[in-house]
Amino acid sequence: MNILILGGTQFSGRAFTELAVQSGHQVTLLHRSPADPGLPPAIRRLVGDRDPNAGDGLDQIKALLDTEQRFDAVVDMCGYTPRVTKAACELLKDHTDLYIYISTISVYDQAPAQTNLDENAPKVILADPTVEEVTAETYGGLKVLCEQVVLDAFPENHCIPRPCVIAGPNDPTDRITWWARMLTTQESLVIPKPPAGLVSFIDARDLAAFFLHCATNKITGIFNTTGPESNLPLHDFIRRTHKALNSKTTLIEADHQWLKDQGVQPWQDIPTWLPDERQFMSRISSAKALANGLANRPLEDTMIAIRDWDINRGSPDLKVGMNPDRIADLVAKHASGATA
Repeated sequence: MNILILGGTQFSGRAFTELAVQSGHQVTLLHRSPADPGLPPAIRRLVGDRDPNAGDGLDQIKALLDTEQRFDAVVDMCGYTPRVTKAACELLKDHTDLYIYISTISVYDQAPAQTNLDENAPKVILADPTVEEVTAETYGGLKVLCEQVVLDAFPENHCIPRPCVIAGPNDPTDRITWWARMLTTQESLVIPKPPAGLVSFIDARDLAAFFLHCATNKITGIFNTTGPESNLPLHDFIRRTHKALNSKTTLIEADHQWLKDQGVQPWQDIPTWLPDERQFMSRISSAKALANGLANRPLEDTMIAIRDWDINRGSPDLKVGMNPDRIADLVAKHASGATA
C-alpha cells in the first residue's frame, strides 16, 4: 500500500509509521520539525506545517497529487481543529481509498452513571464552536467537530478510531510509565484501598496494528479503541503489574479519605486513579473494534516493555504523578497514623 501519514513522529503515530514500514508499505510522512525523527530511512519525509495559515505542508502534498499520485490510505494523527482538519480533507478527498482520522474517547459527554458506552453515546458540545485553542476544556469538543468534518468529506470511506489513554514505549505523557517506574524503584508505595474504580489504557503498538489492519482491509466506521481488558479494576492492574515486574515494592493500602486529607488527588498524583465523576472513561466498550480486528496484548507485556524502555532512556524526571520524596513522606505519615 501507499500510505500518507499526517503527523507520525511521536508515540502512537511513531508506532504506526514504524509498523507500516516494517510491513513493507510505502510511507509518506508530513511532519513539522526539520529535525530527523529517527524513523526508518525508507520513509519519504515532507517537512512543513499542515495548517495552511502556518506553513506549506499541504502544498507539498498537493505537488504529489498533481503528479497523479494516489494514496491507498491517509492516516491523520494530528487533526485538532475543524479548520485545519477540513483543509486536509478537502485536498485529499478524491485521492485516497480510506481516511483514518484518530479521534479520542474525550468526545463523549461525561456521564458517570453510564456503563459500557458505545460509539453512539452522547458527545460533548462546545459552547463556542469557533474556538481553536486546544485545552483540557475544548479538546473533546473540537475532536467532535473534526470528526464531523471527516464524515462530511468521506461519508463512505472513513475510519475513526477513538482511543482511550495510550501507553507503551515512547509515551510522552508518563501516565502509565509512572506505575512502572514506582514499582521498580520505590521501597514502599501508598495506593488507594479497593474498590478504587477501573483503569483503561491501550498499548500504542496494538493501536498501530489496528490502524494498519483497517487500512489493509478497508475497514470503515467509528470504533472505540480501549484496553487492555473490559472493566479492569485499578487494584488488579496494580497487583498484576507488581508481579510482572518482580517488584519488591511494599504496597500500602490507604483509605480514600485519608489520601484526600493528605492532599493526594486522583489522576494528578496517582495517574489512572480516576475520581468518580470521570469513571466513565474506563467504562467505554470496544466490542465493535474487537469484532473488527483490534487485539490487545496482556497488560503485563505492556508494563514490562514500558519498564525496559524507561530504564533505557535514562529514567528522566516524570511529567506526572507524585515524586519519590512525596511518596516517602506519605509512607511515613501512614506508618505514624497521621490524620492530616
